[in-house]
Amino acid sequence: MIKKVVIALSSMILLSSASRADDIDIQERIRMGSGQWMQQMRQVDKLKAEKKWDEAETTIRKIMAERQELKLNLSGEKRALAELYEAAGKTAEAEKMYKELVADRETNDGIDDFILTPMLTQYAQFLRKHGREKEAVLLEKRAAAIEADVNKPPVKQIAAITGDAKLSTDDKYSKLCELGKRYLDSDNATKASFALSEAVKLSPSKTLALKLRAQSYYQLERLKPALADLDTALKTDPKDATALFDRGRLHQSLNKDQLALLDFDASIALRPNDVDVLGYRAKQFDKLGKTDKAIADYTAAVKANPRTHWAYIQRALLYRDKKKDFTQALQDIDKAIALAPKNVDDWELRAETLMKANRLKEATADATKMIELEPQSTQGYQMRSRIYKAIEGAKSKNAAADLATIDKLRKTAQ
Repeated sequence: MIKKVVIALSSMILLSSASRADDIDIQERIRMGSGQWMQQMRQVDKLKAEKKWDEAETTIRKIMAERQELKLNLSGEKRALAELYEAAGKTAEAEKMYKELVADRETNDGIDDFILTPMLTQYAQFLRKHGREKEAVLLEKRAAAIEADVNKPPVKQIAAITGDAKLSTDDKYSKLCELGKRYLDSDNATKASFALSEAVKLSPSKTLALKLRAQSYYQLERLKPALADLDTALKTDPKDATALFDRGRLHQSLNKDQLALLDFDASIALRPNDVDVLGYRAKQFDKLGKTDKAIADYTAAVKANPRTHWAYIQRALLYRDKKKDFTQALQDIDKAIALAPKNVDDWELRAETLMKANRLKEATADATKMIELEPQSTQGYQMRSRIYKAIEGAKSKNAAADLATIDKLRKTAQ
């Protein structure tokens, strides 16, 4: 199976659309929605147990509409619908949904997405339950073939491009880059690296394939080859701000702190208002113990974009933990809360900061606010029980009451 890493090094897209600093409203809608969707899906399970099929379907489709508006993946909801239809005896509707799940992952260009395999397997299980053994076997064979092929070179796809006499060298290069990018989008970094290597062979002096291949190598944890590709790309175009940023992050991963700083400096010199690069450089400064410079970068980020929520939070942590300036830290947290007033994590950070400042009654109010925002979550009760113990001692009755509520919430969720 393909190796995957949590942090993707992207030479093409720095951050996903839902994580950029100017999309705090979308981030908040997703964060708030996530908790609500989990609760609603638990309700769906109860409705299914009571055979209230129509109500359960309405709830799932409501979630789907909200997630679709935010351009989020709907596979989980479609799978839930398929299972609901099957439980309700609506076999045709269930099969239609299974087919839709499979179609969502099919690219129709000769590339089989390995993420398709669990969907093929589940559809096969459905078919087998309904006596359609032969069809089930075909799907299972397809899933097995995808699994077996996942780390092999895409020979046919590459040959179809390189062997096309109608295409110029530039066209072949572009199509190989497109092929590699499609594999990256399908979370198949291994096949992407093979396609992109062919592109590099065709045009070694062009940078796109090198930057994309660096991304694939990074995902495969081949950090030195990734670095070599970015080095080569930057020899061709020393003022590629994105490549400099990516190389800086790669140097961070390799613990080459000074080289990371040099790359971030060069990238910021080309794009001084890029809040993402400023944020990474601030983290690098913090790691090196240069707190004032880190704070200056976060300040530059919020000046460039006053809606940069994470910069306020990160700067607040530095003021609180490194400078012991609780007043400034709270001011930054308040600015973050103004941008995302329903973000429970921000209220928790405020409560913790007030505790450190020995302002325990105010901290209690913030923990209570957390509970008001998410009454079905244990997070606020846990925070408030800590504060009650700090005020009243280890045998605090108020803390005991909150801990009892946590137990009830956990039992209800099971």
